Amino acid sequence: KITVKGVGGDFSTPLGADVVMKDENNDLALLKLKNQNIKFDSLPYSFKSGSAETGEDVFILGYPLKDVMGEEVKLTTGVVSSKTGYQGSISSYQVSAAAQPGNSGGPLFDKNGNLLGVVNAKIGSAENVTYGVKVNYVKALLEMTDSPAASDRKDKLAGQPLSEQIKKLKNVVYIIEVDAE
Repeated sequence: KITVKGVGGDFSTPLGADVVMKDENNDLALLKLKNQNIKFDSLPYSFKSGSAETGEDVFILGYPLKDVMGEEVKLTTGVVSSKTGYQGSISSYQVSAAAQPGNSGGPLFDKNGNLLGVVNAKIGSAENVTYGVKVNYVKALLEMTDSPAASDRKDKLAGQPLSEQIKKLKNVVYIIEVDAE
């Protein structure tokens, strides 16, 4: 059973969702809300074109440890530590932005608010070692569904202060809960 909270800023009404498609190798899944009456604005972010560079500024948004930290979106910042992920995987980046349980599946953005990837892992015994699947793998999954979200748009948030970017981005980052019955 999959539920989504935070749509339209409403954290009290969980919405049901189904898996549309998944990529188990990259720990990605596309979900579709069961409620067809919800209208979404266009995404406020763009997809990163090209590869991120080591040392590039990044940030993560999510709902880590929500039972303790609450249901307000949390921000962590860092840099791209490596252009490869766990054990040298080319499908992900290593970043220094801290992640906690609950950040998995959350967006990884560059300093211009472009989606760089999706957080999928961390090293528990090391500090600030987080991994994110590269956006090209996310786009490939989206394109298999003919989703309009996969279209390339450039730097929609570029030049805006981080606080302004967060005001726009927090409205499209949701809490996803999975209850394995």
